[in-house]
Amino acid sequence: SELYAAVISDILDQLGFRHQVMAAQIRPIDPAFQGAVVGRAATVRYAPQYEVPPEPYTTIIAAIDALQPGEVPVLATGGMESATFWGELFSNAARARGARGAVMDGYHRDTRKILQLGFPVFSTGSRPVDVAGRAQAVDFGRPVVCGGVLVRPGDIIFAEIDGIVVIPQEVAQETVDRAFQKVTTEDRARMDLRAGALLSEVWQAYKVL
Repeated sequence: SELYAAVISDILDQLGFRHQVMAAQIRPIDPAFQGAVVGRAATVRYAPQYEVPPEPYTTIIAAIDALQPGEVPVLATGGMESATFWGELFSNAARARGARGAVMDGYHRDTRKILQLGFPVFSTGSRPVDVAGRAQAVDFGRPVVCGGVLVRPGDIIFAEIDGIVVIPQEVAQETVDRAFQKVTTEDRARMDLRAGALLSEVWQAYKVL
């Protein structure tokens, strides 16, 4: 609750990871969402489908059933607009497995039911159409590109109303430590500004904006 996406993005920039923020079109489905979803990525990759197979949900069912507490399913759809990739029953199943939210670069459905459940979902929008015969999960637990960012299983997802940042797992601890340091510095800068200090003075003193 003390960190936010902008600070984490700034720290990753400093560490040389300058392409870690997903596309801005991926938003929380609850426009009033004020929290943050933080957890390890559990990746799923989708591909287009042009016929309705006998078992269209096998892979996504397996992926959700395999979720571990503290994970965030990340659905890589390639931005497909012909289908929806997440709904109320998936949300219930993921929540029961201990997932902290879900992120996808595609559409969801069952918005009212998901909002009533209170399970945080980030998507590019909503449509009512089913995924069957339009797209299909083809594998999970492998590196994917979601929202323009490479996401590997175990990378840290930090999602809030400003956007979604992917923290590579090998720099996760350093990123978090530096982010807390920057937040502390920003707190001091904020107090000086509210006390009437000029922005130029605050910049010279703290080098944060």
